[in-house]
Amino acid sequence: MNRKLYLAALGLIFIVLLFGAPFMKAGADAGLFEVRDLGNMGEEAQFYENAPEDGVLNTLVGFKKTLTDLYTDFMPGYYETVFAYGKARDTLNAPTASLYADMRSNAGKTQTETPTEPTTSLDTLSNQPIGEEAVDADLPEPEPEEPVDPRDQVVSVSSTLLKSTGTHRYYRIDATFGDGFETSFLDTAVDLTDKAKEARVTLQAKKLNKIAEAVPDVNFYFMLLTRMQDTDYYEDVIVGEESTGKYADLFLSLLDERITAQKWDIGTLRDRVEKVYLTDHHWSTYGSYCGFCQLCEMICPDHEPVALGEPIDFPETRFYGSAARTCQTLDLWDPFRVYDCDLGTYKCSPIWKFERQVKFLAKQKYVTPDVNVYAVFFPEVYTVEYPDNHTGRNLLVIGDSYTQGFVELLGSAFDKTVAYYYTHYSGMDYRAVIEENGITDVLFEQFSDRILFDIYGDDRLSAIVLD
Repeated sequence: MNRKLYLAALGLIFIVLLFGAPFMKAGADAGLFEVRDLGNMGEEAQFYENAPEDGVLNTLVGFKKTLTDLYTDFMPGYYETVFAYGKARDTLNAPTASLYADMRSNAGKTQTETPTEPTTSLDTLSNQPIGEEAVDADLPEPEPEEPVDPRDQVVSVSSTLLKSTGTHRYYRIDATFGDGFETSFLDTAVDLTDKAKEARVTLQAKKLNKIAEAVPDVNFYFMLLTRMQDTDYYEDVIVGEESTGKYADLFLSLLDERITAQKWDIGTLRDRVEKVYLTDHHWSTYGSYCGFCQLCEMICPDHEPVALGEPIDFPETRFYGSAARTCQTLDLWDPFRVYDCDLGTYKCSPIWKFERQVKFLAKQKYVTPDVNVYAVFFPEVYTVEYPDNHTGRNLLVIGDSYTQGFVELLGSAFDKTVAYYYTHYSGMDYRAVIEENGITDVLFEQFSDRILFDIYGDDRLSAIVLD
């Protein structure tokens, strides 16, 4: 009898898990209820190119990915179980982690500078007459080194591997700067072969060129939304991992000459921690403002950008980025801050009002990773019009989630701005959008993981209608 009850209980659990996930997803998609999930970014396990039956293989991979996504975020009890485990783990590890961080920080602060090698080289001394003292040699004066801003001076930095997935390795980085500022953040390394990286970059550049060529009489701009792995200093931060900077440069070199392109600037490690969320790949609200100023210099250098404005903080709210959700580092989150830029009079669709959002979020207390606070504050806006502007220029932005909370700001430099997010590329009639909205300028901007390597298999550029 007990055995039958045991088997019946197991069978019931199996049935609930088997059919529960599809039911939860269908209900969530239909808007019948909300499912608490960890917001994990889907990972593409494998991508086959120029292989026998590569179409069939990619179909199977896509089916596997769909099942994996379905039976994680939508599995009944998945969120509650993982969240409880992560919280318990961080609580137990907190004393050890704190001690380790203090030891690392103190070691970094007490480090002495490594003696520099003499500037005199064999080549310098090759013309010195034999027998004369070295002081009589006609040696060039060493060039004085520019002083390093203590804010940018990295006193100590270390990284710890947290997790590996199908396409990324996730690291926790601890850093101390010359002005005493200490921080911890999460970042990634792309897990693809060099051959796969080059092949994808080449393919992605062709797709972007095809879009730019479709309507040659508009100004076409591109901003690569840089990751830390695209920088020169990356290899000094995560030792043993390679920078993808050369692939970013390769991509830019392959772009058609009609495309005016640039990288979003995070040229120092301090830029990384101030312009990008600590627990996410996404630019922060301050980083998006810096991107706005950078784009103004490229697209409309005569335009005076609006001022940054006063910061507004939400002390009752925590922002857990995608890296924190993936690694379940619940002891590390971002405080959420926005800036009250005086954007003047504008209208947008859907209707979005900054002051109303501030009041709404101030009443909330989001402290768990199932809420994407950034997306709550900055929903997708599709059109922005500034009636007092008379620039004679209308902008089309083709971007990804970086466009959220950004298009209202960028639109202040144009009469009208139309935004298409990557989830809506499918079926987008590129020529019709340009003609119907009197578009004079097009800006394509995407996160480098997506545009360089199509790392999640969701860029959908080929689905944009160009004919």
